[in-house]
Amino acid sequence: MQRTGLFLLLLMVSCWTRAQQVDSTAKVTLLEKAPMGLVRFYFDDYYYLVDKDCAFKSIERVSQFLVDKNVFHGDFRDFDRNGTVVLSGHHDEGIKQGLFKAFHPNGTLKWEVMYENGSPTGDWKYYYPDGKPMLTVHYGETAGRILAFWDRRGRQLVRDGNGNYTFRMPFAFYNEYGYPFFERKGRLRDGLPRGYWTTHLLDEREQKVLYTEEIFDDRGMLEEGHDLFLDAGYRTPMAMVPTPYFYTAERLLSKPCTFDDHSGFNTYLSEKFSAMLRSSPTLRNITDTFSYEVELDAEGTPQKVVLKDALATEELNRYLELVWNEIPFYFPSRDVEGNAIADTLTVRGKLSINDAGLFHFHSFGIERGK
Repeated sequence: MQRTGLFLLLLMVSCWTRAQQVDSTAKVTLLEKAPMGLVRFYFDDYYYLVDKDCAFKSIERVSQFLVDKNVFHGDFRDFDRNGTVVLSGHHDEGIKQGLFKAFHPNGTLKWEVMYENGSPTGDWKYYYPDGKPMLTVHYGETAGRILAFWDRRGRQLVRDGNGNYTFRMPFAFYNEYGYPFFERKGRLRDGLPRGYWTTHLLDEREQKVLYTEEIFDDRGMLEEGHDLFLDAGYRTPMAMVPTPYFYTAERLLSKPCTFDDHSGFNTYLSEKFSAMLRSSPTLRNITDTFSYEVELDAEGTPQKVVLKDALATEELNRYLELVWNEIPFYFPSRDVEGNAIADTLTVRGKLSINDAGLFHFHSFGIERGK
């Protein structure tokens, strides 16, 4: 992912539809001038800027934009592919202010919340597509508290912050477990989790696999968390309420129009490499690029991995091999009829090591031979 800088915004706004040149054959249009002094921005489902002709473009935002401050300003509306409004709100020189409202694809209210100086305040109310209430989260001086929750049959399971809470959410991006959903379950008291909580992974057939176990103390703080797949502890609990992806729009981050970027697989690679190789006691202040080739079968299983462009030292190259041997799957390539095929992938990335010896793998990209 790349930061869309002020220079690009100045160029795009002042020159109407002039596009950013990214290589010798392709041009990318991330935003364009709209009538009445407004600007039209093109986003994917997760509010990353994408080319207006990208197959993954799903949201268009129309808003004022302050070029000198690089921020949204005034009222805005976001539209889906069918031209239906999916979000409306207001920015005051980049700060969220006033009422924000999101809508389901059928036009019914999805959620609503008031913002004050960039932070939610009062009750954030969520609704099912049929208009029935789903969830109420209260935001005051402290973190949000879950006040009420109704299941799909209209039964109120949480009242005044107390009750048993079971909530299902999709994984936003690729995960190596192969499950599209996870389900959080536990007891709430005064709007905060208490005692024993679980997370199950779910597939499309409603098959469940226990993923995490957590213990929360009397303050609602995570006391102990354990990932059963990794057999490892953690200190940050998983999400308990829907994730508002529209925050990403304010960062003005862009993605190339590839499935590996859109699905989050390249982000997964960055996190996988960075998590396994965190630091070195001897390596400092290094920035380098690398690539490796993966022979992939039609199921997405690596058959052979070969280093192509090496890093500066043998030690670092051994680190690379250590990690790529832990990656069990890549998305297979497909032919013109959509059938998965064997292919050779070239995976490129960058490594930055700071003056404290901390590793950061980033800027991953995949080139497919076929």
